[in-house]
Amino acid sequence: MEKLHSLSIDLMIKLAFALIIVAVGLIVIKIIVNISKKVMVKVGMDKSLCSFFSRCIKITGYIIISISALSELNVSTTGIIAGFSAAAAALALALKDSLSDIASGIVILFTRPFVTGDFIEFGDHKGFVEKIDIMHTYIRTYDDTNVVIPNSNITGTEVNNYTKNPEIRVELFVPVGYDADIDEVKKVIFETIKNIDNIIENEKFSPKVKLENFGESSVNLAVRVWTQFENYWNVYYGLTEGIKKAFDKNNIPIPYNQLDIHIQKN
Repeated sequence: MEKLHSLSIDLMIKLAFALIIVAVGLIVIKIIVNISKKVMVKVGMDKSLCSFFSRCIKITGYIIISISALSELNVSTTGIIAGFSAAAAALALALKDSLSDIASGIVILFTRPFVTGDFIEFGDHKGFVEKIDIMHTYIRTYDDTNVVIPNSNITGTEVNNYTKNPEIRVELFVPVGYDADIDEVKKVIFETIKNIDNIIENEKFSPKVKLENFGESSVNLAVRVWTQFENYWNVYYGLTEGIKKAFDKNNIPIPYNQLDIHIQKN
């Protein structure tokens, strides 16, 4: 009975130490994660990458705490580690089709072709990046639809990142009749551009109006201006409406397809 009592006390002490290891370990992990987040935010790391590293730190910490607590209880961790390894191998085999998504997610997070908040286009999808997970990228389109894309689909195709640079070009094609005075038309368009807000005008990004091509029933001019990405649609619609009103005011017709029928009398 004395020996059993001694063993019980020894077990209780070890259990207490194991619980202390778990409690202290969880507090330490929380502190480390919070400090890591602050450092990552300070250096300008992407939110999704911050989240990925935070999860890695937590998982690593939990594994270390579990092994330390079991060791304190004199539980052999060799078999447990071997079991975890076998389970991990079986899980990897079962999820082999998803490994390409995981690998692609790691590539996206570290190479950063786009980050959370960017506006991207790839394939038939176009929208704002809401979240980059280890397996999926979440896109919010202009019509507020949430699209979940496997990461392997993204790394396997061309991606346009419209917000990688702060400036974006707004382009319009304006048709005018063959009998129109091109110089006068350009003058009217440039005057319209001056009255549109948020258009960038400097040596690098100066507005341009050029004769683009000759159509079947019109001469087509290309109007190119630059603005900040967030002002793109305001400038696009403002410029389109402004040019139409300016053409009406200056009696510049916009040609449209029409059929002329000539009747000859014998």
